[in-house]
Amino acid sequence: MWRWEDCLPTRTEGGGAGDADDARPGYRSGMRAALAFAALASLAAAVLSAQDTPPPKPATLTVAGLDAAAPLQVAATLSGLALQVQLTVQDGWHLYGRDTGGGQPVQIDVEPGSAFAAAGALQTPMDEKGQITGKATLALPLQKVSQGSGLRATMKFMVCDALQCLPPMSLALSLPDDAAVGVSILLVAIDESERTSRIAAFLTERGFKTDVTTYAKVQQAECDAHDVVLADSPTYGQLKGKLGEVKRFPETASPIVAVGLMGTELLEHQKVAMACGYI
Repeated sequence: MWRWEDCLPTRTEGGGAGDADDARPGYRSGMRAALAFAALASLAAAVLSAQDTPPPKPATLTVAGLDAAAPLQVAATLSGLALQVQLTVQDGWHLYGRDTGGGQPVQIDVEPGSAFAAAGALQTPMDEKGQITGKATLALPLQKVSQGSGLRATMKFMVCDALQCLPPMSLALSLPDDAAVGVSILLVAIDESERTSRIAAFLTERGFKTDVTTYAKVQQAECDAHDVVLADSPTYGQLKGKLGEVKRFPETASPIVAVGLMGTELLEHQKVAMACGYI
């Protein structure tokens, strides 16, 4: 079985039966590493050349300032001339899409110095009470005002339940000018460990634009915003209680490179463009 450890300089961790020939430190198998990386590189090349004039893929913005205990998740993408903010609000909580006399309604302001400016009002999917609940996508139409692709915006809102509103929140949404350069990879791992950081560094050093998330947090919007999704898997002994997380892996229009046992489980739950597990 191919594992990332075949590519990365590290000491061997305990393996199962059949791994004895891999039990040596450093770069264990140059041929395995070459084959594994070639599979990923070939897929990346295929993504770029799939169409003569491919439409630009959505670019993922960095979302900063959200408290980990907040009862919602927020992701943001630049899709054509629209800033889209994907919300996942926990049951029993809501945001306001308009002023109802309750909590502060959501607003998004594009910051000076961006390559874009707002071209219309923020579109907010809300019910008759003006509340935004569950999964919802906010859309702010944009117009290009300068060269480049940089975008900085501020999102302000309050989250309320039936009894209270939390203090006002302010999030920074940002996209650097070079975000669209190169092939983008979303690395999905079981955790944000040192091993995951080494894999991300391995890809970045080879020219890929790499973002990291986990199986527990991954969302469809961020998958769709990347050229390739890399679903990683460590050794079997590190997967206790984690295999079930592939069942909530979102469907995505982006091709997936599925690695190892976790990837094998993923293949059973959705169709993928390419799989790389056993070489």
